[in-house]
Amino acid sequence: MLGSATHMMTDGDGAVLGVAFQVPVLDAQRPGSFLLTAAHCVRPLFDRSQSVRIRAPSGSQANCSILFCATEDVALLYHADWLGEPLPCVADRSEGDALVRGAPHGVASEQATFDAYLAGVEGGLLDIVLRSLAYVESDAGHDPLVPLPGSPVYRALRGLSGAPVVRIRPDGTVQVIGLVTHRNTRGIANRIYGIPTDRLVEILAEQDIALQMTTDLRQTSSDRTMLTGLLRELLTEPGEDLMLWTRLSGLFYSGEPIDRILEAMLSEPQRYGLDELALARAGFVHARLRLKREAGTASLIRLREAKARADRADPQDESGLSALMGLRLLMENPRGGDPKAHAYLFEQAIDRISRASSMTDRQKAYEIASAVGREAVLAYLSNPPPWPANSVTAGYYRRLEAQHLSLLREYGATLRDKQEVVHIGLAIAPAIWEISSVTDQVDALVVAGKNAAIQRSNAIFYCQMLLVEAMLCRLKRSDLRAFTLACLTTQALNNAGLLLSHEGVAAILRCVKAADPSLYRLVTQVHQFGIRKGAEIVKCAWTDDAEVIDRASRIAMPYSEQVRDLKGILTLRLDILAE
Repeated sequence: MLGSATHMMTDGDGAVLGVAFQVPVLDAQRPGSFLLTAAHCVRPLFDRSQSVRIRAPSGSQANCSILFCATEDVALLYHADWLGEPLPCVADRSEGDALVRGAPHGVASEQATFDAYLAGVEGGLLDIVLRSLAYVESDAGHDPLVPLPGSPVYRALRGLSGAPVVRIRPDGTVQVIGLVTHRNTRGIANRIYGIPTDRLVEILAEQDIALQMTTDLRQTSSDRTMLTGLLRELLTEPGEDLMLWTRLSGLFYSGEPIDRILEAMLSEPQRYGLDELALARAGFVHARLRLKREAGTASLIRLREAKARADRADPQDESGLSALMGLRLLMENPRGGDPKAHAYLFEQAIDRISRASSMTDRQKAYEIASAVGREAVLAYLSNPPPWPANSVTAGYYRRLEAQHLSLLREYGATLRDKQEVVHIGLAIAPAIWEISSVTDQVDALVVAGKNAAIQRSNAIFYCQMLLVEAMLCRLKRSDLRAFTLACLTTQALNNAGLLLSHEGVAAILRCVKAADPSLYRLVTQVHQFGIRKGAEIVKCAWTDDAEVIDRASRIAMPYSEQVRDLKGILTLRLDILAE
């Protein structure tokens, strides 16, 4: 993966400029590939508004546009096509072994990987020792503070500009920890320096670009024992109350059973060494995850228990955890009475969060955006379209949607990871009720939604987009593809233990039930009985589409194994379903 994701850069004359490597940038409107490199490698081309040519180890070549060159020697490239999987990025400044992949002059191949050692961080930069290169430049009479441009070592190290600094985890996962920017200029040739990934995130954020970071949980998530241990560390880590959700929800959305592990930990707190505040954190996250799967009394009880624990452990609510849970209880409790009164209480609760002195502006923005998005969905589900012109719910929903979009624009790089898909969902939920008149708009939202889901490995949201795609297929008379998509998507959700009452799925199915009873019945029956039996039941009860449903179920069955794990839906080759 390291080799295929690293590309040599050349100018128009074929001269080697350095290397660039693919990284996971979150941008639903640009589904191609993003690459990081050192700005000094491409700045002359950028200043002339020219593109840079990249060449993969396979020999394939492509031109990339240069999106920006930062003053801190970071540049971002873009290619409109998908070049392959990007390299996951992690924040890791710890000393230890590493690798550097570049295009050094003097090796038999165009690229080479150097054994390296991260000796520490000097002046905010990674201090890297290249074990494969121990040469020390010397030249009597030459100023040691000035590099020797003509030396073989200089030419070799020039090919490392823009190179990824990576670590290989025990499971073989490659993870980027930095970007090589320059060499040591005092004559020690095997010392180079790089910008750590957490600083790269900040530099890109200044350009309103979100670089996705991977937590160390992901590569160990296949081992439940290790994952449980890491969850315990997060829950007991001081000062991380507000960001715990952002760390764990990504794993949940990708298909990991985080909520079930938390439930086991909550049932035996002494076994896992959780104190009262850690239990409050665990209960809060668990309740939020369960409320995503399905609204219910048990989840609300868990949320009330968590708030009571937080009140006991932190009476002054210095962390703001109790205020956040109070806001969630207001939103999740059954709604009744005057909707305007509820909206007023919600705005008051949001105001309390915005005035919390313990939170940074970014933390407040994240929590408020998350709450606003959830409140909009709950308002929709409590009184779904079609809405009359003077509908209170419609006005409230649109106001919340606009507030969410405003926060996303103001804090784009901070919120985009989790909240971009929320905004796409908010836009698509009311639009599908008018799908016949806004087909192009819904089509564009589905494309953006699928791109966003793939970039985040968010299999649940991807399933939601496939359900909307099935609606579009029915509208376009592509019934076979529609029913096949419905079979595979529903089977994937069922395999993951996700109920059709999951908020995002439920919002779409409210419309499917009203607009396309045949498609709705297939989804509900396949979810309950599986593809084969579910299709048989629907064929018997809904004879108009019996033949095409039978064909769809026969097509879907051979591919059902690929979605046994929910994450498999992201890589399913759906082009085979074309009629």
